[in-house]
Amino acid sequence: MPGFIEFDSNNPAPISINYSVPLPGQITGRRVVALDLGLTGADFSDAARVMAQSWAEAAGIERTASGVEINTGRATAFLRERLGAIGHDSKSVERAVARLPEFLQSSAATRRIARMASDGSSLDRGGDLSGTRPPEDDDWIIVDPVLGDPRDLVERFAAQAALGVVAVPTVTGGGKGTTEDAPDEGPADVPPVPAPQFFLIEVYEISSILGDYGLGRTVRTFTLLPGETTTIKLKTWQTTTESREVASSIIDSHENSAKERFATKVQDETTDKQTSEKSKKWGIEAKASASWGWGSASVTASASGEHHASREQFARSTSEAVGEHAREASARRELSVTSTSETSVETGQETMTERVISNVNMRRVLNFVFRELNQTYTTQLHLKSVKVAFSNGASESWREVPLAGLRGLVAELVEPAVRDQTAQRILKAAGTVFDLNDMPVRTIERVVHNPTDDTAQTEAANLEADGTFSAPTATRFYRFRRGSLGQDGSADPVDGVLLSSQQIVMRTDSVIVEALLGQSDALDNYAMEIQEAAATRETLANDRERMIITALEAIQDPGARAEAAAKLFGPAAVEGNGV
Repeated sequence: MPGFIEFDSNNPAPISINYSVPLPGQITGRRVVALDLGLTGADFSDAARVMAQSWAEAAGIERTASGVEINTGRATAFLRERLGAIGHDSKSVERAVARLPEFLQSSAATRRIARMASDGSSLDRGGDLSGTRPPEDDDWIIVDPVLGDPRDLVERFAAQAALGVVAVPTVTGGGKGTTEDAPDEGPADVPPVPAPQFFLIEVYEISSILGDYGLGRTVRTFTLLPGETTTIKLKTWQTTTESREVASSIIDSHENSAKERFATKVQDETTDKQTSEKSKKWGIEAKASASWGWGSASVTASASGEHHASREQFARSTSEAVGEHAREASARRELSVTSTSETSVETGQETMTERVISNVNMRRVLNFVFRELNQTYTTQLHLKSVKVAFSNGASESWREVPLAGLRGLVAELVEPAVRDQTAQRILKAAGTVFDLNDMPVRTIERVVHNPTDDTAQTEAANLEADGTFSAPTATRFYRFRRGSLGQDGSADPVDGVLLSSQQIVMRTDSVIVEALLGQSDALDNYAMEIQEAAATRETLANDRERMIITALEAIQDPGARAEAAAKLFGPAAVEGNGV
C-alpha cells in the first residue's frame, strides 16, 4: 500500500497510512460441537456421572400435588449466581433479586400467568411484564445497554416459576439478556439420568477490512433553469431508530440489533433440528456467551475426518449468512433527495440540514445528479481458538477449559484405561484445520515444562506414527497457536486460521453531487447580443481601471502620484485611499 502522508525523517511516527487494518469491533461467536469419542457409560468416572442437582432443585422450585412450591431463598441465590454469570453488575443484581418476592406475589403477574397457562404462550418468546413492576427509583439499577435490565429476567423467572418451570437467565447469540426454559427433568422423586458428553468450543471471529469506495445508484436528479434557486433536503436511512436498526449490519456498525439478527441467521443456517433438541439437555450454561449454534462430530477411528467436514460446512454456511445479512441490510438503506423531507438523527435532539442551490448561469440550465456512495469490505471468517468442555446435563455440571487444561479435565472425568485415548482424539479434532484453500493447518503446539529449573520450551506438535498426537502428561501440554496461521504472503492476515473470505458491497449514508451544465442556449439572438454587450461594457471598465492603476504605480515621486490621482479620482478618493 503506497504512503499518503510523509513525516520528517527524524520523526518515529509511521510514514504512511495502512488501509488494510481490520475495523474495530469485530464480531465474535462460539460454536459448540458435541464430540463422539467412542466412549461408553462405563468409560466415564463416578465424578462424570454425578447429578449434583436438577435445575428445579437448584432454583428452589418443586411441583407438588397441590401446586408449585417456591423456596425464595434458594431461588434468590440461583438468580444471583446466574445474573452475575452473564455479566450483570453485582449491585444491580442484588437490587433486582430483591424484587423476586414482590414479583411472585404480584396480582398482576398472577393474572398474566393465568393467561399464559391458557394460551400456551411463553414470556421468553415475546411476553411483556412491564406493567407488573412496582414503582421504584430507576437510578438504583444499572441497565446494561446490551444485556438489558436484570429486573426483566427476574420477572420472567417469577412468572415461569409459578408454572413449575425454571427460566434460566442466559444470553442470546447477540449478547442480549434473556431466559431459557430448562428441560423437563421428570418427576421430582425420579432422579435424572446422567448423559456425559465432551464438547469442542470453537471461537470464531468475523473481521472486516475497508476496500474500494465508489459511486452507487442515482438517487435523484434536479434541473435548475437559468437564474433559478431552490432548497433541497436529504433523508437517509439513519433518520429514525427503527430504520437505523433494520439497516444496520455487523460489517460496518456496532448496533446490537445487527448482532442479534446475524446470530439468529447463523444458528438457523448451521444448527439442524435434531442437534438443537439435544442441546437442551447438554446444558444452558454453554450459552453464557454469544453462541453461533451447535454441531456434532465423530472423532472415532472409523470416522476420523467427520469433524473436518462439519467445520467446513459451518464455514460455508456462515459465509452465506454473512452475505445474506449484508444484502438484507444494504437493501434497507434508502436515500432520498426532495424538497419536503428532512434529515434527522436521534442523538438527543432533532437536527435538520437544508441546502440552497442556485443556477448563476443566465443562458443554460444546470443539472444536479445525486448518487450514493458505496463501500466495499473484505469480510474474513477465521477460527481464533479452541476450548474443551463437558456436561452431563445436570445443573452446574458444565466445565470449560482451554486446551492446556485438557489433561486435568480428562483425568477427572474418564477412567484411567481410556484417558490417553480420549485426550488424543480430542487433540485430533482440534489439532488440524483446513483453511479456505483446503490446505491443512496445524493449530496446536506442544509446551514442555522442566520442573527442575521451572522453564518451558515450545515445540511443534507433530503426529506420531499412528497418526495421533502424543497424550499430554504432567510436564507436557498443548495450546492453540498464536498469531496468523497458514497465511504466509497474505496481504491482510488475521489471527488464527482463515476459513473464508468474500467481498461485500454496502450502501453508505453519504451522497455525492455532480453538476452538469446544459449545452443548449436558453436565449434568442437579441437577448444574447444584449448580454454580450453588457459583458463587453464590464470588461472595458475593468481594463480602464487596470490601466489607471498601472499608470499611477509607474510614477515614482509620491507628490506627483498624489497630484495625478487627485485629477483622476478627486480629493475625496485620494484621502480614502491614503495616497
